[in-house]
Amino acid sequence: MKKILSICLFEIKRTFKKKSSVVLMFGMPLLFTFLFGTIFGKDADVSFRIALVDEEQTPLSKDITQKLMLDEMISYELVTPDEGKELLAGNEVQGIVTLRSGIANKLRNGESAVSFQPSPGMATAPLVKQQVNQTIQSIDIYVAAAQVGSAYFNEDWESIYERLTVNEGRIETWTEQKAGMSTGNSMMGVSNSSAGFSIMFVMIMMLSMTGTLIEARQNGIWSRLFTTPVSRFQVLLGHFLSFFIVGWIQFFILIALSSTLFGVNWGHTAALFILVTSLLLCVIGLGMAIAGFVRTVEQQNAIGTLVIISTCMLGGVYWPISMVPEVMQKIANYIPQKWAMEGFTKLITEGGTIGDIAMPLIALLGFAALFLSIGLTRMKYV
Repeated sequence: MKKILSICLFEIKRTFKKKSSVVLMFGMPLLFTFLFGTIFGKDADVSFRIALVDEEQTPLSKDITQKLMLDEMISYELVTPDEGKELLAGNEVQGIVTLRSGIANKLRNGESAVSFQPSPGMATAPLVKQQVNQTIQSIDIYVAAAQVGSAYFNEDWESIYERLTVNEGRIETWTEQKAGMSTGNSMMGVSNSSAGFSIMFVMIMMLSMTGTLIEARQNGIWSRLFTTPVSRFQVLLGHFLSFFIVGWIQFFILIALSSTLFGVNWGHTAALFILVTSLLLCVIGLGMAIAGFVRTVEQQNAIGTLVIISTCMLGGVYWPISMVPEVMQKIANYIPQKWAMEGFTKLITEGGTIGDIAMPLIALLGFAALFLSIGLTRMKYV
């Protein structure tokens, strides 16, 4: 154990002696958080208001209203048809989304159940249409199931639909709260950026640290080290512990600084600890896997940086994942950053606990097992 700790402490000290490492670990994430948090904040120009008219006023239409209001980039305001026209005429909103009467029948007949009237010259109209269409598609399957069920159980499909989707009264209560007041911390601005760029720069830092495995092999350090009474297991475990501890120090300080400087509430402490731990195992495994496929540190930095930046773009680090096309959202399910961001979103915006982030934890641990097995299998010592 003493040998393992000696290797671990040596790597930690060597990491923090480099000024460039300190800037990369703390300065860059805070700078990016501030810049992107300002750009994508609630008051930024990219967020816009849409008037929402519910002509039907049924549990189904209220369920659609709820799902629409969950979008981070669009602020919906429940209004009457006349109020919507006045707001649009006065340029107080950028468009009107209308939930038409008879939504269920229109869905069953393949007709348009929702109309959207954008303001003249609205460049972001396709984004709104895409988000509305995705919401309707997610609802359509429940409507179809409820209608089939009504034939078997001899019961109104509306009551079956309500049992399938929500607990009694939850939709109406939630929608009324959303219309009248804030429902909590929105995963926008500095909240989204703090989580996202903490993930990205921890990944970059771990990529840099796992490069020491290649450096040690290139410089013959391991060849000389293995002539001493130390095993490969002890050497690898010492390095792994150093990666893990540095990663946790970096994440802990970023959490503390973002809470102090930007007022980010990271949520449930125990759940946050487990989520960050799972993420670090995944990130370290990815760094070791990349190290197993390259010959030099330069190759690892080039390939690793390309992998990290591209997957961060797909995984919702730079902007909310709801902004990208549906096909990209499906691809994101195979990217660890997406699951990490989903876990942080549940903790920050919904006050979630360990049970609420079970799926992100399972996904991250699955990625960690895959990456670590590849990295350890491909590891070269000489």
